[in-house]
Amino acid sequence: MRSQLGQRKGTGGIVNRIVRSGGWGLAAALLIAVSGVHAADVIINEIHYNPDIKVEPVEFVELYNAGTNQVNLSGWHFSRGMEYIFPPSTFLGAGQYVVVAQDPAALNSKFAASSHGPYGGSLGNEGDRIVLCNAVGATIDAVEYQLGFPCPTCGDIPGYSAQLLNPELDNDLGGSWRSGTPTPGLANGVFSATNSIPPQARQVEHVPKQPKSGESVLITAKVTDPDGVAAVTLHYQIVEPGNYVAVTDTVYEINWTDLSMNDDGTGGDVMAGDTVYSVQVAPSHQVHRRLIRYRISVEDTLANAVRVPYADDPQPNFAYFVYDGVPSWTGAAQPGVTTNVVYGTNIMQSLPVYHFIVKTNDLWKCTWPISSEQYWGVEYPWSGTLVYDGEVYDHISFRARGGVWRYAMGKNMWKFDFKRGHYFRARDNRGNRYDTDWDKLNFSACIQQGDLQHRGEQGMFEAVGFRLFELAGVPASKTHWLQFRIIDEAAETGATQFDDDFWGLYLAIEQMDGKFLNEHNLPDGNLYKMEGGTGELNNQGPMGPVDKSDLNTFMSQYSTTPSETWWRQNVDVDCYYSYRTIIEAIHHYDIGSGKNYFYYLNPVPVINEFGTNNLWSQWPWDLDLTWADNMWDGGNQGLSPFKQYGLLAQPNLSIEYKNRIREIRDLLFNTNQAWQLIEDLAAVIDDPSGDPSIVDADRASWDYRPIMIDYARVNVGKAGHGKFYQQAVSKDFPGMLQIMKDYVVTRGTTILDPACADADIPSTPSIWSTAPTNLPIDSITLECSSFSDPQGGTFGGMKWRVGEITDTNSPAYTPDARKKYEIEAVWEYELPYYTNAVLVPPASLRVGHTYRARVRMKDNTGRWSHWSPPCVFTPGERDNAANLIDFLRITEIMYNPPSGNDMEFVELHNTSGAISLDIDGVSFTAGIDYAFTNNTSIPPGGYLIVAGASASNNFELFRTYYGRGPVVPVVGPFDGKLANGGEQLNMKTATAGTMLFSARYDSARGWPVAADGAG
Repeated sequence: MRSQLGQRKGTGGIVNRIVRSGGWGLAAALLIAVSGVHAADVIINEIHYNPDIKVEPVEFVELYNAGTNQVNLSGWHFSRGMEYIFPPSTFLGAGQYVVVAQDPAALNSKFAASSHGPYGGSLGNEGDRIVLCNAVGATIDAVEYQLGFPCPTCGDIPGYSAQLLNPELDNDLGGSWRSGTPTPGLANGVFSATNSIPPQARQVEHVPKQPKSGESVLITAKVTDPDGVAAVTLHYQIVEPGNYVAVTDTVYEINWTDLSMNDDGTGGDVMAGDTVYSVQVAPSHQVHRRLIRYRISVEDTLANAVRVPYADDPQPNFAYFVYDGVPSWTGAAQPGVTTNVVYGTNIMQSLPVYHFIVKTNDLWKCTWPISSEQYWGVEYPWSGTLVYDGEVYDHISFRARGGVWRYAMGKNMWKFDFKRGHYFRARDNRGNRYDTDWDKLNFSACIQQGDLQHRGEQGMFEAVGFRLFELAGVPASKTHWLQFRIIDEAAETGATQFDDDFWGLYLAIEQMDGKFLNEHNLPDGNLYKMEGGTGELNNQGPMGPVDKSDLNTFMSQYSTTPSETWWRQNVDVDCYYSYRTIIEAIHHYDIGSGKNYFYYLNPVPVINEFGTNNLWSQWPWDLDLTWADNMWDGGNQGLSPFKQYGLLAQPNLSIEYKNRIREIRDLLFNTNQAWQLIEDLAAVIDDPSGDPSIVDADRASWDYRPIMIDYARVNVGKAGHGKFYQQAVSKDFPGMLQIMKDYVVTRGTTILDPACADADIPSTPSIWSTAPTNLPIDSITLECSSFSDPQGGTFGGMKWRVGEITDTNSPAYTPDARKKYEIEAVWEYELPYYTNAVLVPPASLRVGHTYRARVRMKDNTGRWSHWSPPCVFTPGERDNAANLIDFLRITEIMYNPPSGNDMEFVELHNTSGAISLDIDGVSFTAGIDYAFTNNTSIPPGGYLIVAGASASNNFELFRTYYGRGPVVPVVGPFDGKLANGGEQLNMKTATAGTMLFSARYDSARGWPVAADGAG
């Protein structure tokens, strides 16, 4: 089988685009540079991007010369995916292979294969784009892969690579590849002759994504084969509610119905002969709460056939879920005693809904087993299907989570394990996708232990706690609330309010593992979950030991009460100060037994006066037993190892710790910002007006549920009836919020303030604005009072800061925007000398947003004062906005350079012949992300290039590539990439300022064709 056009990819496409645009000269140059050395015959043939043993650096990319002539690879390089330049005198013979390895020695040890390398960077485990360029920067071959259909699924044991079935195929199509045992430097193990390769199937879709009852569903797939497509067949399986079929059930492989898919323009097919095959699933098949799975078989005229998803996919079918919407729900807080309340669809649809389809027997075994059948392990014994956001996560595994109280509360916690290539795409409380997909999903049950009398906080203790850690600079789990519904019975409702799909309110908590490190932009290092005085790996770093020797050495050394120098050489003390402050603030004392925290060893060393060291951090976990003095370990005050073995007893470290407590009190843990955080998060699940909300429905669903007093299945002291809101004076959810607010006051005044008390700190300074009354964003100037120390101490330094806050009265306020908290600095400026005045860089601010500026002082002993009372301001438009609108222009956009994205740029021009344009703070806000800084200006008639390339050595690579000398003004690099297919590009006077340029460039008809990848 060849590509759809019957030829391999190559430079012909580039040359043809240039010729069509009239660029014959450039086309001829490329033909000489590329075709003259038969470059189009060199292809990417095998990719080993995710070895199953993480500590083995045996990634590689294999190239194959499919031509009949030798090719000189000297100077060729990879511009995407990884970084490598072939050395001089590198030749690739006809029919030969060359391998570029992450670590040539490791590759040779594992596979007995020689290779070039090492290459820089690392291939993406879940997808990447690899671009091979020749010596002059023209793209020779490019492959974009992903984890899972239509590409192979790699990464599990035994460590398969992605291999091209035949060099004649288009290697940028996922169906041209299969997974197989790596064969670096040899013919691919999956190699097949062109006349024995089945059709390419891709772009499998169903519309609508989540149909309602009685709607017709159109399923389509793009299928191509040079020998002709003989048949495309849909196989579908109906899973009725209350009759779940697991992949391990015998009936799973039997219960399928076939439908023929066609490309003749009938039966829902949009266009005949467009290689998109279609079939309609009859409206009668779409029934509320049904799960419909499907697979597709394709066959060519030579009887070569394959079924998708491919055999290596752990989810062996596609699927959709039929649902008519979450209905209203009726329930009483105490049935038979209190009045029924109807919770309308506005309440029941106020949170994202997670549906879980499962067998009733497995449901009970997981969450309500009798004591002799309780599962206390860490594996996932049961399987089901989770549906969220229209996506079906089929055949996932699950279990109950938690330690000693796993089965105690009746409303128990859950943990789900997702299949490789089908990771969970979670959204936060505002509906935005997290940057990283999840392979594990943790549910907190949002229900406190009944005997501790704080039931009814509905997950607020954990959600606010984790967010406080995060705001203080400690990596901590993201959380969001959801409504959980379980489909295990044929009927959606039953005889009582407890016999239906509604399982109430739960809190999703991000798993602390390798994906957590990705989400929080942290290096891939060893991450240990601590329990019972030791730890187990939740993430194995590629360079870390596999035998816990790093952890064991660390623990044995800190248990000797080491010196200040040792602590600084082994622990990220700044992170620990913040961690410990929030521990004290929220009473997270359930750590005294060596559990409920993580240790992380950063593989990137810190270089300072204490040497070159890899530092450990302690991070929080399991925050349910917090926010009350009667929670765990009240007497021992959360005695964990770092505190126990003297870190905070070191005089200098103690000074720094107290400095941080004062800072967190001033900026975060106070009646302004902490109370605001409590209110902001509570508004996600409750109606501030006092009307019924999802928290009330959850209370009605669980407070008097019969299982809560089932002695055979729960701990009745921890579960029990009527345990909601016992501590709240008002006996409702707002009363629980008041308990949290009161706790901010009491912990602040009785714990944190005494802990940071120091009579030797400098006096608290004052700050004020000296900006013009209209507060132009480029003229925000501040002044402060002089340094003063009651003890007569010597000045040691000062620091200015600006933090944005959410102010409902700000001109730019929008209710759905992410809430801002002052501790998140937008600008900080620390000085070893005193200055009483500063200009806030306009690039740090946004027009119409509200900020608090503060200043603090340090003496020569390292003691910092409190932060000053804030100076609050809302910047307006800049004074030279009219000149920018009149004279600043974008005159050139390089969005698809042949050498790759690093050589993208945008050119600006000052069209005025007399006025110099100050553009400090001018910002690109769409397409790319960049704000001009450092007093940037463009002289009359001048130009300025904004580059995407590295700024190293005054943009040396960029200047060399384009032949621009050092006198040509270049700034950058900008964040993001200009889309090759076109996108919106916006530039404003400032972030959230007046629009200066707004247009969409494109690669389509009407725009210069040669600009699209031809240089």
